[in-house]
Amino acid sequence: MTRVTSARQHRAGHQPAGGLAVRARKTVAAPAPAVFAAWADARRRARWLAGVKLIVRRKTAPTALCLTCTDDDSDIAVSITARGPAKCALVVDHTRLANAQMVAERRHCWKEMLRALKEYLEDKG
Repeated sequence: MTRVTSARQHRAGHQPAGGLAVRARKTVAAPAPAVFAAWADARRRARWLAGVKLIVRRKTAPTALCLTCTDDDSDIAVSITARGPAKCALVVDHTRLANAQMVAERRHCWKEMLRALKEYLEDKG
């Protein structure tokens, strides 16, 4: 008799089907279209996200982007919510991470990268 097991039985309790994930959040004193442009435009993105190669797969201006990190083929979903004319909330979900070490590294990296994005956008204003 063959026993069929689901993929769920092999994952940790907090691990989604697509692998491990990290969520990062930041509130930025900039309008949503400016935040969206900082993500969507490769030149602008390079000013605050140096050394990270991303491919934009899908974008819905000015509220969402889906990207792929070419270094490890992981996925990044960005959600931008306006909190007024010159303020927005940003949520980054980085999924399909291979292991716990990668989760820890990405958690630290996103904290620094979103701080850099905040500085980039708020210094422009």
